[in-house]
Amino acid sequence: MADETPSSTDVTMTTPGTTTTPADGSATATGHTNEGLASALGDGTTKPGEPAGDPASKPEDKPPAVPEKYEAWTVPEGYELDAGVAAEAAPIFKELGLNQDQSQRLVDFYTKHAMASSKEALDAWQQQRNDWRSQMKSDADLGKLTGKDGNFGPDSPLVSTIDRALTGLQNPKLISDFKDAMNLTGAGDNPAFVRVLHALAKQVTEGTDYPAGGPVKGNSARPSPGAAMYPHLPSGT
Repeated sequence: MADETPSSTDVTMTTPGTTTTPADGSATATGHTNEGLASALGDGTTKPGEPAGDPASKPEDKPPAVPEKYEAWTVPEGYELDAGVAAEAAPIFKELGLNQDQSQRLVDFYTKHAMASSKEALDAWQQQRNDWRSQMKSDADLGKLTGKDGNFGPDSPLVSTIDRALTGLQNPKLISDFKDAMNLTGAGDNPAFVRVLHALAKQVTEGTDYPAGGPVKGNSARPSPGAAMYPHLPSGT
């Protein structure tokens, strides 16, 4: 009777990693047989080469917290941050969740552009005053009233006439305030303003002498009571 013991070449084994042996003796894998590879791949939620997940942030990696009250922000030298602007900005910064450094960056941005705008306005105003001075020098009437150096300095007929009229007011404080106002507003460079001021000064000073601090003298002095009563009498010698 033939030996019915199965040959090793005909054995078929089924395991979690199934291997089927055909009649020709070759082995064919029909399941997962490499547990090392499966372990490396994990449960399928992470691909090779990808991090398993972001580690918990360390305390030192967290940005600084929003302060209860912001410290005074630094601004460039020569610039002063308006107190009203700072008071209005602080609650907005806090609402946005900005810390001190982040709020400082916005203040830097604001002051940079505020200073640039101010400089542009100042340069434009200075250019306007320079243009007015040039117009005064080229004016048919005012251009003849410059000093020896070609400018409207203290020795120029224009300035000396106006100074004489102002001195006649005998009020140094008022005169000083008036000159400060002309310098502050630029009116002292405006051709129309200077033309009117000079015309008025001429009317006041023509034929008069204004010694500093002295009384006004001129041809318009009133006659004495006797001369008024007897205008045809010769004056006394």
